[in-house]
Amino acid sequence: MLVPGPGTLLVGIRRGALLVAPGEARLYKDHAFGHAKSNLRETHVKPHLEGGRCMRLPKLLAGLALASMVLAACGTTTGGTSNKGAIKIGVELPESGGETSNGIPTLNGVKFAVDQTKTVEGFTLSVANFDDAVNGVHDPQKGAQNVQQLVDDSKVLGMIGPFNSSVARAEIPISNRAHLVQISPANTNQCLTKDIYIPQSLSGVPDVDCKAAGYPFPKDLRPTGTNNYFRVATTDDFQGPAMSDYAYKTLNIKKVGVASDAEAYGKGIADTFTIRYQKDGGTVVKRQDFPNASKVSDFKPFLRAAQKAGAEAIYFGGTDSNNACVVRNQMKAAGFADSAPFFGGDGIVTDKCKSDAAAAAVGMDGTVATVAAEKVSGSQATIDAFKKAYPNSSDYGAYTMPAYDATKVLIAAIGRAIKANNGNMPSRQQVLDQMYKTDYTG
Repeated sequence: MLVPGPGTLLVGIRRGALLVAPGEARLYKDHAFGHAKSNLRETHVKPHLEGGRCMRLPKLLAGLALASMVLAACGTTTGGTSNKGAIKIGVELPESGGETSNGIPTLNGVKFAVDQTKTVEGFTLSVANFDDAVNGVHDPQKGAQNVQQLVDDSKVLGMIGPFNSSVARAEIPISNRAHLVQISPANTNQCLTKDIYIPQSLSGVPDVDCKAAGYPFPKDLRPTGTNNYFRVATTDDFQGPAMSDYAYKTLNIKKVGVASDAEAYGKGIADTFTIRYQKDGGTVVKRQDFPNASKVSDFKPFLRAAQKAGAEAIYFGGTDSNNACVVRNQMKAAGFADSAPFFGGDGIVTDKCKSDAAAAAVGMDGTVATVAAEKVSGSQATIDAFKKAYPNSSDYGAYTMPAYDATKVLIAAIGRAIKANNGNMPSRQQVLDQMYKTDYTG
């Protein structure tokens, strides 16, 4: 069992058998508008469960989630035939408007896990679902309101979500005060669980901590002084550099323009891309952040300035709901050649992004902070069963299987808590105590 030092929130790192290149993320390339993404290169990010006090981390989460929590010997418990009552799994994701392509496939992973399990130690499971999108865009204040509603429901013993790091920052203090287990399948901003924003290993200069970068430290988000938040996705200090190395070392691109939507995820991944790209030897000729990017319709002034300064490509840190791929759509009008690459993180690997980019979707590259589920031995039966239950291509996304595994992890912790409480409904604290004992193979 791994026990962290004082103040440590990152409990441990242990490599899974599938790892081939720690510290890199999976890259996808869209070869044509409207086509499914195809693997350009696949490596795996160093796995780490972030957020517990004491936890064993022996294996990659079936390769489905990079921050690997492992729960095998303890197992998901579905025993008990009598109906003792109801337990709810809370869900908090962006699910409407421009966020549909992110939230709904992720929600489906949760629902599928609950539908498969149905009961845990005699208690019936159900999903209590909330949407944090306002006018089609994820909203931290709405997310915080949703979590408060989950906290106010005594039958909710844990929650899955949110999708966006900026929303997580608003939610964690609320769930923390309630000792409510919170597992995100998709949050990647490093400062949710780490004190260091830019590590020395990435930049070659002394560490830049979260406070210096304008973010709260993880402890500042946890008013109780204990941890209740976990994630099953790798962080942007891995994801951004993976694309940087690909752009500079593989594509031989020497000058880029970099922008972001100014949110925790978007700015964070743009910053780590920039630092690594400069360390690699590249030049960032133009750097700009766009607050309220969802309301920005014209990115051409930034693009023209970057193009005139010699940019061969553009990197945009942000999400499709914040017009990430509208940027791509406008590159040609700003003077870029059709062949000029457009880079981003997992926020651009969506159907909406391809739609926004239109014909310019060709040449888009995005990292994804999960292992390709289809490439993991033993996972295909679960994926096939999911696709039978959810047959539309839009039902399945990059974070469907991480959400599935996150839910299974939570259900297993609830089951162990019930057993430890002599078969009775456990408290949230008892569920949280069991989360620290997690040992899971997805």
